[in-house]
Amino acid sequence: LFAGSADHSIIALSTTGQVVWNQPDAHRDPVSCLTVIDDNMIASGDDSGAVKIWDIRQSDRPAMSFDVFQDYVSDCVNDQESHPECLLATSGDGSLGCFDMKQQKLIGRSDELEEDILSVQIIKRGRKVVCGTNEGTILIFSWGYWSGGSDSFPGHPESVGAILKLNEETILTGSSDGFIRVVGIQPSKLYGLVGDHEGFPLEKMRWSNDKNLIGSISHDNLVRFWDVSYLHEDDDDEEEGEKAEDDESNFVDQTSDEILQHIRKQRTENGDDDSEDDWEDDDGDDGDMADSDSDSDSGGNGGAGGGGGGHSQTQFKTQAENFFQDL
Repeated sequence: LFAGSADHSIIALSTTGQVVWNQPDAHRDPVSCLTVIDDNMIASGDDSGAVKIWDIRQSDRPAMSFDVFQDYVSDCVNDQESHPECLLATSGDGSLGCFDMKQQKLIGRSDELEEDILSVQIIKRGRKVVCGTNEGTILIFSWGYWSGGSDSFPGHPESVGAILKLNEETILTGSSDGFIRVVGIQPSKLYGLVGDHEGFPLEKMRWSNDKNLIGSISHDNLVRFWDVSYLHEDDDDEEEGEKAEDDESNFVDQTSDEILQHIRKQRTENGDDDSEDDWEDDDGDDGDMADSDSDSDSGGNGGAGGGGGGHSQTQFKTQAENFFQDL
């Protein structure tokens, strides 16, 4: 468990409560936000706008530091699947910054808005970034275009101080009116409520490790836990549907192979082979075949029963040829 404090320190606690890593003077100002990047890396921000990346295997100094914001750092996030090398951070000065942790530099920062940006998440498989503001608006940025938002969703009556990613199209928002909402993004829609802090402003939310519970804190000195396992049922149904489509596709492919093998076996049993001479002989018998087809059309069974063995084989091979052309 990592904890940042108003006394400027950051510590890491084991499950037994033992301090396993400690930075007593991690920041020059109170720590305002903290996020875990991977097993060894964390990011932190403070009230003066500084962002620091820490490697807990090093105990004496941060791995890198950025000082680009004019006000407190409100939130930061990293997506290990879509952009593992990048860290996004938001500030009370109304801007969003993107930092490249490999090159250790700022690669983009938005214009400063009149409203504070309080929260941030990455969705749409890394193509979109959503930010909550103190005016209740959700700003939507396209990845790589950091100068300004490409869309917005003004659906909250009060500020959006916390955002969690439910899936690539849906987020959970925590607002200062105390409600936890389920919100769809592009198309933007309010789906419903998950929890209520009874009017107390919601400050932070975090997932449990299995994402069946949400932990949230407010101004009532309580940590509340919400069972949201039912929200994952639709995702499971979609995954099962995709799996069923894949199984159906595999079945079609297998069936096609079985049909082809069956036709080849029949042709072998009838004495046919795939040599070029046989196909040339068949070309020479086009007239006889046409007569057989004509008899079949007029007399019903004349072509099949009255013709010789050669006609039967020639007619079957032509049907197989037509079958392969259809495939």
